[in-house]
Amino acid sequence: MLPKKFILFSVMISFSSLSWALQPFDWTSNDIQYLYGGDFIFSEQNRSTVTIEHADGWQYGSNFFFVDMYNNNGFEVYAEVYSYLSLNKIFGADLSLGPIKDFSLAGGINISNQPEEKRFQAYLVGISLDLANKYFDYLQLDIMAYKDDGLNSWGVQVTPVWSFPFELGSTKFKFRGFVDIKDGNTNALGHVTMLAQPQLLLDVGDLAGWKSDIFYIGTEYSFWLNKFGVEDANESAWQGMIIGFF
Repeated sequence: MLPKKFILFSVMISFSSLSWALQPFDWTSNDIQYLYGGDFIFSEQNRSTVTIEHADGWQYGSNFFFVDMYNNNGFEVYAEVYSYLSLNKIFGADLSLGPIKDFSLAGGINISNQPEEKRFQAYLVGISLDLANKYFDYLQLDIMAYKDDGLNSWGVQVTPVWSFPFELGSTKFKFRGFVDIKDGNTNALGHVTMLAQPQLLLDVGDLAGWKSDIFYIGTEYSFWLNKFGVEDANESAWQGMIIGFF
């Protein structure tokens, strides 16, 4: 059962995302996800998660954030926020190079309300490559310097992000997700980490004769190599999920 403050916080973030969408952006995309699954390590083995995502495009670039809310030996809120400055948009020219449709300057922050004794916070800065083509909703590769607020060293994080729609017969699906690959300078224990969270989603709205690309059910698989930098602490967790776009 989700705690009341979990549900209240989800509603507050939803309204915040909606207010962003009402601004004069070129485009916006928002979604709310509910996930439930197990086999997590260093946390409660089974848990419910509510995730809010927002993305938008504006005159000179784009923005993205997500917020995860769940019980992790206590109520945890984890968020990542990123902004991108498109060189194509800034210079008003097509600067594409082969499969790279656009180059962007990128910056971000990762924050959490846990652990209570020293809350996690990290900063990122680097470049983003737009590799979108006719087969993908989006396909992006971020290459960024990464600085955990609790460490003196800067490391490197490489993140491919994708959304691939496809059909089997007349049934529509979406395969989307990301992979965060970090070198050993990004954690106190000095080990390479990788977090992959692909999602396979069925377009229930289209299947039921409602509007397509609005409501999905599916599953997310989470694989975390050397979780938190702990050698051989490899997390493998499945979650069922529902997601609504607005």
